Amino acid sequence: MAGMSLLRSAAASLVSRLQPVQRGVLGRRALPGSAPAAVPVRFGSHGKKLFVVAPSTYYDKRFLNLLKFYALLAAVPAGIAIALINIFIGPAELVEVPEGYVPDYWEYYQHPITRFLARNIYHDYQQSYEQEMALIHVENEKRLLRLYELAARRSMRQNGDGPWYQFETLDKNLIDNSPKASPDE
Repeated sequence: MAGMSLLRSAAASLVSRLQPVQRGVLGRRALPGSAPAAVPVRFGSHGKKLFVVAPSTYYDKRFLNLLKFYALLAAVPAGIAIALINIFIGPAELVEVPEGYVPDYWEYYQHPITRFLARNIYHDYQQSYEQEMALIHVENEKRLLRLYELAARRSMRQNGDGPWYQFETLDKNLIDNSPKASPDE
């Protein structure tokens, strides 16, 4: 193919050199003194082939394909599960509560998926409140211990009966430094 097009273009240039007659459209002679007509050139399909340097789209396409795959891998089963729950289980209905029955916190929700999440994943409001109160109590106990320690240190400093007064330090004039003055003797 390429050899034939090369041969055709070489033959066309040779013929145009041998016959220097100006030709018009469709091979007719142009008027004398007019400009030579544009010669149509055939490039195959869609113009002249150029090598355009462009960044690779391989990793972009790969990322998008994997994104679609994993999104559908999660979305399709979740969608089927939600549809089946809505069709076969449906929302909860209000009924009369028997005497002495205290409903659990998750029984107040209407939709079965919300009830499942409230029962197995989220905490009860009362349980969360009690956990926060326990944390506040522990922090309050730490604060009181720091206050007691500060009061004890203040009292020890005022009375002079702290642990730092238990052992008297020696006077530095009583230390004999003569062996250190001449160690080689």
